[in-house]
Amino acid sequence: MPAAASEGEYIDPLQWRFEEASGKKSETRDESWDNDMCSVRLVVMHRPTHQPEREQSGDYPFSWHLKGRKRLWELRLQLRFKRVPQGQLHFAAELGRFVEVSGMMRQAQKALVAACRGAAGDCYHSNGDEPSKAGPGVEVEPPTFAMPLWAFDQFDVSRPGEEPDLKSDMQGKGMRRSDGASAYISAMKSALSNLSTDRVYTFCLWGISQFVDCVNWEVTGGVLPVNLDFNRLCGSPPVYLSIYELSSSGSETRHLPSLRKNFLRVAAWSALKPPPELVKPAEPYIATNADYCWDGSHDLLGMDFGYNPTPAPVAAAPAAESIDLLGIG
Repeated sequence: MPAAASEGEYIDPLQWRFEEASGKKSETRDESWDNDMCSVRLVVMHRPTHQPEREQSGDYPFSWHLKGRKRLWELRLQLRFKRVPQGQLHFAAELGRFVEVSGMMRQAQKALVAACRGAAGDCYHSNGDEPSKAGPGVEVEPPTFAMPLWAFDQFDVSRPGEEPDLKSDMQGKGMRRSDGASAYISAMKSALSNLSTDRVYTFCLWGISQFVDCVNWEVTGGVLPVNLDFNRLCGSPPVYLSIYELSSSGSETRHLPSLRKNFLRVAAWSALKPPPELVKPAEPYIATNADYCWDGSHDLLGMDFGYNPTPAPVAAAPAAESIDLLGIG
C-alpha cells in the first residue's frame, strides 16, 4: 500500500540518524544500518500535527494507517542479530546531558512517566547524575527512560526473507499487546530467551505516542492541562533512542554507559525544534546605496506638517508703475 499520494510534496520535519560510540554516523533519515552487533531497519510514521489541514484531509504519508487513530506516531524496527545478547535487552530514550528538573517541571515529568508506565507497563526512569557533584573520574548515568522489549506493542519473529515489509499493513503479523497483555508478555519473554542470529525480529511501538508529539516536540495527550514544550524536560534535542544489553555489576542498579552494550543508537529530533548546532545564525544585514539615498519624499528633520512634495503655483508679481522724475513726459 502506498505511503500517500502526495508524499513527494510533503516535507517531513521528523529527523533521525544512527550513531556509534566510535563517532560513525549515518545520513539523516537513513532507514537501514549495520554494525558489529546487528543489522537494523527503521521506519517511523506520524501524523502531521504541525499542519492540521493535512491531518484533516489525510494528505500525508501513511495516512491509510494513522488517520482517525489515537496514536500520533508509530515506530517500527527490524533486527537481525550478529551476536546473540546474553543479558536482558532494554529499549530506552536517553538525553545527551544532565538536565536539572525541579518544581513544576518535576511534577510534569512525573505525570509523563506515570502515563507512559500506564501504557507500556514496567519501566526504569532516572534523572541521571549531575556531573558537577560527581567526584573526579566517577562515571555518571545519563537521564534515562528504559523499558523491557515487551513494552513494544507488537512483535514478530521471521526467517530471513520472510519478514514483514515495515511500510505495509502489518495487521495479523506476529502478536499484539492488545490481544492480551499476559499472553503477549509471556510469548515475548519466550522469544527473547531464544534469540538467534538466524531470525529477523520485528518490533512496533505506538502506545506511548499519545503523550509525546514528536513533530511539534511537545508533551500532550492530556498529561498536563496544556501542552508543554518538551525542551523544558530534555534541555535541548536530540533525544537518543537505543536498544542495549545491560550487564550486572554487583549492587549497581543504574544504567551506566560502561554497563551497556548498544545494539543500536538513534539520535532523533524535529526540524521545527532542531538541535542548537543545526540552527543557522541569522545572516547580517548588508546596507546598500539605496539605504542612504533621499528622493525628497521624506522630511529628514521631522518638520513635515502636511508637506506636499509638489510646490504650489506662485502668482506673477504686478508690473512696476512708471514715474517721470524729470517732468519731460
